[in-house]
Amino acid sequence: MKRFLFFLFFFFPCLLFAQTQSNHIVIDQFGYLPDAEKIAIIRNPKVGFDSTDSFTPSKTYAVVNAKSGKTVFKGKITSWQNGKIDKSSGDQAWRFNFSSVKAEGEYYILDSKNNVKSYTFTISDNVYKDVLRQAVRTFYYQRSGFPKDKQFAGEGWADKASHIGENQDLQCRQWMHKDDASTAKDVHGGWYDAGDFNRYTNWTCDYIEYLLLAYEENPKPWTDDFGIPESGNGVPDILDEVRWGLEHILRLEVGNGSFISVLHEGYGTPPSANKEPTYWGDPSTSASLSAAAALAYGAKIFASFDQPFANKMREAAVRAWEWANANPEVYFFNNSREHGTEGLAAGQQEITDPMHRSELKLLAALRLFDATGDKQYQTYFDSNYQNTRLVAWGLVFPFGELNQDMLLYYTKLPNATPEVVDKIKYSYQLGIDTICNLFSIRDDEDPYLACQKDYVWGSNGTKSKQGSIYYNLIQYNVMPEMQGKAKEYAARYIHYLHGVNPLNKCYLTNMSKYGAENSVRQIYHSWFCEGNELWDEAGVSKYGPVPGFVPGGPNLEYDWDACCPKNCDSEYNNSLCFKVDITNLKNQPAQKSYMDINNGWPTNAWSVSEVSGGYQVQYIRLLSKFVK
Repeated sequence: MKRFLFFLFFFFPCLLFAQTQSNHIVIDQFGYLPDAEKIAIIRNPKVGFDSTDSFTPSKTYAVVNAKSGKTVFKGKITSWQNGKIDKSSGDQAWRFNFSSVKAEGEYYILDSKNNVKSYTFTISDNVYKDVLRQAVRTFYYQRSGFPKDKQFAGEGWADKASHIGENQDLQCRQWMHKDDASTAKDVHGGWYDAGDFNRYTNWTCDYIEYLLLAYEENPKPWTDDFGIPESGNGVPDILDEVRWGLEHILRLEVGNGSFISVLHEGYGTPPSANKEPTYWGDPSTSASLSAAAALAYGAKIFASFDQPFANKMREAAVRAWEWANANPEVYFFNNSREHGTEGLAAGQQEITDPMHRSELKLLAALRLFDATGDKQYQTYFDSNYQNTRLVAWGLVFPFGELNQDMLLYYTKLPNATPEVVDKIKYSYQLGIDTICNLFSIRDDEDPYLACQKDYVWGSNGTKSKQGSIYYNLIQYNVMPEMQGKAKEYAARYIHYLHGVNPLNKCYLTNMSKYGAENSVRQIYHSWFCEGNELWDEAGVSKYGPVPGFVPGGPNLEYDWDACCPKNCDSEYNNSLCFKVDITNLKNQPAQKSYMDINNGWPTNAWSVSEVSGGYQVQYIRLLSKFVK
């Protein structure tokens, strides 16, 4: 009998702590700031691949200190929409608000009746610092023509400089004149755009724009210790990274103020393995306007760090503006059979929509006015800003970030025209107080607290943009009565990306080392590709993908190639349709339309799991608001 009591005394406490981790309790897997809103979501799947995994939660939940095992808070859960099934996720949901827990430490959420718990998370003032660091470092790994020494890249992702061999970036020829050596240019630098290694001027400039915006809007997180080769040089590392992009853009000037539109790069695993030639596509109006905007913005920011470099960028930006102004309809369509460019890069970078082109020119005018003080640019801006989507349509939405962020930026310039400032702020206030914005919060439309209208290609980037829409209320002093809540609303979109979603998935790659136990394991990327023993799936291959990449995310429109399952030209090709089971991906509720896969054709994983500098910069910009 004594031996039995001895067993109970020493081992029964262990039984109390042996709860099962549950995908029914979702939290931000990294954690929360001490004074922030903290809400766990409890989910009961009703529609989708997990609909048979039903769950009935307890009425009361607890927050438990993960180290001591002590309960620090108990509270009741509340039902979302009285048990309604959410169409977007296919789930019933409850919420557990534990915002009163503020002490720093490691915790988990416990359902004691069902003996299940959430992933462990941290409460700390610095909870997102290392997350931001890894997210920014992905640009270092994406640098073209730059060695990834193991001192900075880590042994697992070290690589020699890519695309600097014969007829590559240092001797890049024009696509339309491949045999003409006189067209060779040095175009090295910049970043691989996505899972492919091509570089697109319009998009590269957009990444520069948003990295600079993230720096200027909140300079505090941007220290000089992010672990890149330039760390310790006295310049914030985010600006060192931006400079790598700006120097690349400067090399793309053709000599008369116009700028190359696109660069075609071959693929390789690792990137340095590629030996194919690099080619450049003709200059265009849109590429030149994008260059003008990015270089002018760079000139403003770098004036405090390197005046000669700033002067060089400012002069190039003025030339680009003058050329684009004199040549407003020069187009270049890459990868187009109609235009004789089939095979030149992948994505179509040319901008054809008249309003989008108009907004791009306004952005260039804004940046040049800010960088030079020349009134001609302000006159152009003030005369044309009403043609933007924000002002003309009264629309604030995450696919209109270019015009919204540009217009709001103007409102903070010291010499901005007061009437224009008032009109922009009024338009933003009207546009955000609409369906899918503040209406969605008032009507509590999303059980996961991060409402988004469309889950299409790149939805994770869209999530970050939607979060920034709310943070803009603080950043640009719009709707003062909303200042207290706007930060809370914006943070909910970060929490979604960190795990508060129907898949209980942290949408960053390979982040278990940094606190996310269920992070993305595979991405569609030429380096971290299917079947590679070193860099395929995290936890399966030796290294997995680089930490910190944001993949495209749930895509309701995902489908395998139209040739599947029986018309892919051969029995072998047909068999590729079934190389991975995509049952859990096809025909799912929008928020469940995602899988950790990196298979190419005909699975076409790129529409959900490919990374992009565009998704990355939007996430970096939003997350940086919550890093001190």
